Amino acid sequence: RIKTTPFHPRLVELNQTGPWGHWAGHLSATRYDFSAKYEYFGIRNAAAYFDASPLFKYWIRGAEAERFLAGVIARDVRTVRPGRAQYTVWCDDEGYDLEDGVLFRHSGDEFLLTAAEPNLSHLQARALGKRVEIVDVSEEYAVLALQGPRSRAILEPLAPEIAGLSYFGFTPAKVAGHAVTISRTGFTGDLGYELMIPADDALAVLHAVIEA
Repeated sequence: RIKTTPFHPRLVELNQTGPWGHWAGHLSATRYDFSAKYEYFGIRNAAAYFDASPLFKYWIRGAEAERFLAGVIARDVRTVRPGRAQYTVWCDDEGYDLEDGVLFRHSGDEFLLTAAEPNLSHLQARALGKRVEIVDVSEEYAVLALQGPRSRAILEPLAPEIAGLSYFGFTPAKVAGHAVTISRTGFTGDLGYELMIPADDALAVLHAVIEA
């Protein structure tokens, strides 16, 4: 069954090209304009938003959450303070790369891990015997990326909480009255942010960002 993201009702109106691709079982626009160069120069010179909701998202919680992650991911989780994120990879027993993603540390024993491919069974197998809970919340949150050199100027009036937010930092905020988590992360290599939004609030937040 092909799924749609919480942003789809608005994004389908903006897709001039018509065709959609697939990402993790979701409809995903490969581009919105007939010429990709307009989108390219738009994001490199100003800013652009795009739907990253198909990312898989896992809450990892419990007294041994840090210890569990130290045995799963390749980077040292102990160096990540609450309110900070870390790009990392995880490997199989032979050391071959299985997947990459971003780990967000919300507290001493509460983390959120994102990934482009499903990894729940792998994580659960590694968690056997440890005091840790892993919950798949992929459908509960939408993710909106806002990237490009003007992304801060666009987003800060909506969410003053991002003022001074450092690279790979994140903060709770409110956009259009809705609680979100905003991280200074992204894969464009430029200034950018990602907003994690409860699915029911996604369209309202997207509308506010479009208006801005």
